[in-house]
Amino acid sequence: MDTTTDPTISKPTSLVSERYQCVENAETCQKSDLADFACRRQTRSRTIIDCDLLVLDDLFLARAIPDDAGALLQTLIHQRYKMHRSVIVTSNPVVQDWGHTIGDNTMSTTILDRLMHHCHLLEFDGPSYRLKEAAETLARETKAN
Repeated sequence: MDTTTDPTISKPTSLVSERYQCVENAETCQKSDLADFACRRQTRSRTIIDCDLLVLDDLFLARAIPDDAGALLQTLIHQRYKMHRSVIVTSNPVVQDWGHTIGDNTMSTTILDRLMHHCHLLEFDGPSYRLKEAAETLARETKAN
């Protein structure tokens, strides 16, 4: 599958391409977001904790999360950490800002501690690929007219 045209993948292919095969071959896969997890935690938490690979895409994109979502995220990450389950997190806010977003610096530190203990951190700096593509499209359209 071409990950560059898949509408369900919104991250640069450099982040996704190495991990996509892992997602394709995972025995179980759950798509959820933090709000969905908070709303259905009783019925879905075990499935989300137990799945082989959990992808938290665009974490904290909303810049604010419900009051209990930070605690739920901490529990989720802690349980998966104890079980040695894989987690992929994509986030625009830098990790130093997670305490502000969650509303609790101690909680964000415990979450980050578990996420980063055995992690591969990929940090992207520079112009947005979406803005670059939009500018190129606009330039082509302008040139064609």
